[in-house]
Amino acid sequence: MMGVPLSAALLFLLSVGLKEQVVESCSCVPRHPQEFFCTSDIVMRAEITGEKLIAGDINISGTGEIQYDVKVIKVFKGSDKIKNIKHVYTSEMFSLCGTRLNHDQYLLSGHFHKFFVSMCDFIVPWNKVSLMMKNNLKYRYQMGCDCKIFRCTGEHCLPNTKNECILTGRSSYYSPAGPVHDYACIRHSNGSCSWYTGPATPSGNDTMDVSDV
Repeated sequence: MMGVPLSAALLFLLSVGLKEQVVESCSCVPRHPQEFFCTSDIVMRAEITGEKLIAGDINISGTGEIQYDVKVIKVFKGSDKIKNIKHVYTSEMFSLCGTRLNHDQYLLSGHFHKFFVSMCDFIVPWNKVSLMMKNNLKYRYQMGCDCKIFRCTGEHCLPNTKNECILTGRSSYYSPAGPVHDYACIRHSNGSCSWYTGPATPSGNDTMDVSDV
């Protein structure tokens, strides 16, 4: 997600659906929430409190930005970096994957730099974040950052290594137990990885190995 204006793009965790979005020249590839979490410097709950348009170079189309003021409410990752975060930015152009945020609370994640949100990032209003995902943010995603999430479109999909969790074409959207974006790919004490789909509320040893939950 490098380049202009998507350099240091803010990785917002997912709206519901994991579906590919295409708007004019903006084309996005879906990712699992855990992948956003593990590759981000900061993951937080924040409220959008204001916005303004920042004009770009009049000689270069699409360089204008919208600056959103944010109030940090809770930090799930990167608490040592969060003190300087006051704004989030997006392109004013939808064709450059610019997005629009309401004055509401969101689950946000990204890199410690100029925070830039795009249509390719997962954007979840806080009131849409499930209990399972909230606890994955607190306890489970970090446990699975050494795991790999592998996408398979075939009929018979098996992990190539023991530290992989498989997303099939069907489970990329929903599976019988519920939306797969609520799951967490966690690492067990024997080094293997698998999807955690159990109770949303963690037990006392959840941070060690949720296979025991």
